[in-house]
Amino acid sequence: MDPVLIVLRGNAATGKTSVASSLQERLGTTDVMLVQQDITEEHADTQIQMIQKLVNYGKKHFHYVILDGVLPKDVYGEMLNELIEDFGSQQLVYYFNDSFEQTVKYNEQKIQPHDIDKLKSWWIDSDLLSDEDVKLENSGIEQYSDQIIDDINDLPLF
Repeated sequence: MDPVLIVLRGNAATGKTSVASSLQERLGTTDVMLVQQDITEEHADTQIQMIQKLVNYGKKHFHYVILDGVLPKDVYGEMLNELIEDFGSQQLVYYFNDSFEQTVKYNEQKIQPHDIDKLKSWWIDSDLLSDEDVKLENSGIEQYSDQIIDDINDLPLF
């Protein structure tokens, strides 16, 4: 089986990291490399290089590479499209498309919630990479994880 890239994008506090952790647990921690945008506070250019290197490393050594982050299209779009192209048919791209109101509810459940004004300043409405992105909305971590597992099982086996 060729390695699979799973991209989880969307606004802050939409459940991306929780879904990524759920997937890692369900797919097997030794089979999954989890790359998170917020692993460093570096400038975007440095983050882009680091993310590319980590994803490429993951492609060589793991069955699944999960990339999790806000990853705004205007900053990360070119890199994301290159990674997606590099994985060919073995990639799945998801956009967490919850409303701001729902995001505030998720945020309130966090151990360290973000300030609401900060969430507002970060908010990007419908920042899809392409029409092929799968929108995840109005559901929960388990349902999203189930959908992604089903989508993985539907990928071609070559």
